[in-house]
Amino acid sequence: MVKKLWNKNFILLLQGSAVSMIGDLMYSVAIGYWVYEKTGSNSLMGIMSSISMFVTMLLSPFSGTVVDKINRKWILVLGDFLQGILMLTIGILAFSDKLSVPIVLVAAFLAALGGVFYSPASNTVLIDVVPRDDLVRGQSLFSGVSSTINMIGTAFSGAMVAFLGVPIIIIINGCSNIYSAISELLISIPKTPRQGEKVSLSGILIDFKIAVKTIFENPCLRVFIPCAVLLNFLASGPFTLMLPFTIEKGLAVEQYGILMSMNTVGSLIGVIMLGTVKFSSRSRYWILALGFSSSVVFWILAYQSSSFIPMCLWMLLGSFGNSAGNTVFGASMMLALPEDNRGAILGFFSAATTGGIALSALAYGFLGDVFPLFIVFTVGSLLSLAPMLYLCFNPQIKSFILEN
Repeated sequence: MVKKLWNKNFILLLQGSAVSMIGDLMYSVAIGYWVYEKTGSNSLMGIMSSISMFVTMLLSPFSGTVVDKINRKWILVLGDFLQGILMLTIGILAFSDKLSVPIVLVAAFLAALGGVFYSPASNTVLIDVVPRDDLVRGQSLFSGVSSTINMIGTAFSGAMVAFLGVPIIIIINGCSNIYSAISELLISIPKTPRQGEKVSLSGILIDFKIAVKTIFENPCLRVFIPCAVLLNFLASGPFTLMLPFTIEKGLAVEQYGILMSMNTVGSLIGVIMLGTVKFSSRSRYWILALGFSSSVVFWILAYQSSSFIPMCLWMLLGSFGNSAGNTVFGASMMLALPEDNRGAILGFFSAATTGGIALSALAYGFLGDVFPLFIVFTVGSLLSLAPMLYLCFNPQIKSFILEN
């Protein structure tokens, strides 16, 4: 058993992921700028950004079961190394002015394909390299690093692209992926109970059925996963339409940037709090219940506000509560996963939640063309209160969190 949070394996996993995240963020800005500069097409940018979501939704239910059966260390190492080679190739093509939109779209598909296997492997490795009672802090640190990189990177990535140019940024991303692969090569990752089993299509389908059956039979997962999917469908849509929402409110584009930064700051404060302070199980339960419940109230106040400064305050507080609640929720769900089928269940969960987010964006976009966005956002948030309160105050979930 791992004895302390800050062990060698956790540090290697954290810093390798951080370097890779920085490169990926810079690349996403650079390649988006390149596509728009070359084509002037918003739809192409939309297609490029949606590729990852659809690959995740379609393949995650099956990639997780593969992760359970093969060496997770090599999934991480090869995933980052091959992505590094892919990015270096794209960078060289950009330098020689031979890069084209079809190549960029194929690269996005290949990167998404690798990510479908990388994500469940990384999530299950995290469970094994931190102490069980420190999983909330471990996840918080990962989330905090990700939020910090997004907050700072979003502010400076545009300037970096202008200063260094798109080809150099892509090359840097490739190098960051390879550095992450080297870090992961040094991690000691225990075998899963099913590692070494033969991977076959029939076996994958059987494991998928077992994962679904396990979810419905496990009293905690039976609540965790459906509630998460429903909450993503009801509550995630507004964040895909924040720009038109701020414009509808009569605010400037610059104010939209500030409003979204308040969202990031609130999330960052939440994960830092849970990453630095070791709360008791009872405190973690109330952080989940009050964090989730209060976030809806604060976001509704933000949607209804007509003044910019109060809107920023409500957005910050809502994101803080949601981030704190989500961190406890994520760690609790991880602890509820049976050890021999973690990857398959996480794959199913990832596909279902991604589908919920995609459907939410479509539904809110359609309704926003008919009704004012602040009304659509408010009604959707109010509807999300029902599954949220059911999750927070379910006796089995409360007992599980208090016991772990």
